[in-house]
Amino acid sequence: MTVAAQQTLRPPAVAGTFYPADAAALDRFVGDALAPCPALPSRPLAVIAPHAGLRYSGRLAARALAAARGWIGPRVVVLSPAHRHAFDGIALPSQDGFALPGGVVAVDRAARADLLGVGLARTLDAAHDREHGIEVLLPFLRQLAPQAQIVPLVIGRASPAEVAAVIDRLAGQPGAEPLFVLSSDLSHFLPLGEAQAMDAGTARMIETGQASALTPSHACGSKAVAGFLISEAGLGARLLRLGMANSHAVSGDAARTVGYGAWAIAPGTAALLDESARGVLLAVARQALEARLRRGRTPKVRRDSFPPELQTHMASFVTLKRQGRLRGCIGSIGAHRSLIADVVENAVRAGLADRRFPPLAADELASTEISLALLSPARPMHFASQADLERQLVPGRDGLVLTEGDRRGVFLPMVWDALPGPGAFLNGLKVKAGLPETHWSKHLRVARFHAEAVTAAGGDGPREAAATP
Repeated sequence: MTVAAQQTLRPPAVAGTFYPADAAALDRFVGDALAPCPALPSRPLAVIAPHAGLRYSGRLAARALAAARGWIGPRVVVLSPAHRHAFDGIALPSQDGFALPGGVVAVDRAARADLLGVGLARTLDAAHDREHGIEVLLPFLRQLAPQAQIVPLVIGRASPAEVAAVIDRLAGQPGAEPLFVLSSDLSHFLPLGEAQAMDAGTARMIETGQASALTPSHACGSKAVAGFLISEAGLGARLLRLGMANSHAVSGDAARTVGYGAWAIAPGTAALLDESARGVLLAVARQALEARLRRGRTPKVRRDSFPPELQTHMASFVTLKRQGRLRGCIGSIGAHRSLIADVVENAVRAGLADRRFPPLAADELASTEISLALLSPARPMHFASQADLERQLVPGRDGLVLTEGDRRGVFLPMVWDALPGPGAFLNGLKVKAGLPETHWSKHLRVARFHAEAVTAAGGDGPREAAATP
């Protein structure tokens, strides 16, 4: 990342305290921290990364930013809370780059001019002068994407809606495809047990889309996180937990701890899990069903024994088949517990509680195929008629939840294989909900979601209609 000599630079503010002032030592730490961190299988829209001193949270920050390895384009938008300077609005620096030990990270001047021109941000160097929330993440970005330019935004007294407006302005520019880096630590200076409990609650709020409930006491960067989750860019997105930690692991101080977390945020249609995580999910689903069938009890899930990705609150459907025919399918529409716990519970229910089929027998399990669908949050659709609704549907991609009064029907995206036309898909869903194919009323509600298929063969996933939970 280079800046012409005549351009002004914002000097380092926390070199030697938050990270090494020696360029070689800094590059060595960053390289070592990034080396074991995998990229996501799909391009993330955003990541949540902690911004404490690198000895405390640097390896978790590396995990967050490395999730975008290979996917980072020419523009990275970094949003940080204001730690040192109180002000109204959202602030950009006047300088053209951030100086770091061993190099410079350039500011995206075109993006800055655009935000200033439409009044969504203002220039305020005082907000950046001593601010660490952006600076500590730049050494990682410099190694991951040397040619990228940053849009450094410090958030003062601004609402999540104002932050969302900035995000949507930058996300909506054709060809830019920025990565949004939401800089935030979690709880601050609580006793260890209280901090862990609060951070677990914050993770639940983030992962279940409860943006309005986030406050700075949950996460200092709550406005950036909430702003992204309520933005058009973030609606319907899927979140994946990459890791959580706290300062006690380094300092040994259990009286005043700071919490840290890392997440990736991707489009609802994205694949988030690698093959290892997919294999664990399928194996656990089968083991849970076997334990229930052979020993009469569902195994207790020790959530913290699984990778952080599988601890994410996420909704799933479990589909069972024998000899290519549906044998059971039950799931969750909304995220309300860890993915690993959701898969265990839904696997058992698919085998024993799908009212369309007799309970699965123990001697059937070996010949039963298990597949999973991992759901994105459902977004309400707006339409004036059935024809209008049909025009908005994307065959093969959209799953739907249809509600009319106390009747509800759910189709996974995989059902398009059996009902390939929008009219047939929608009418079949009405029948699934217990309504006539011809039914229509102003009270009809439809929400759209997407699903990541997980199958033992690595194929496209289940092909039958999902049961209504």
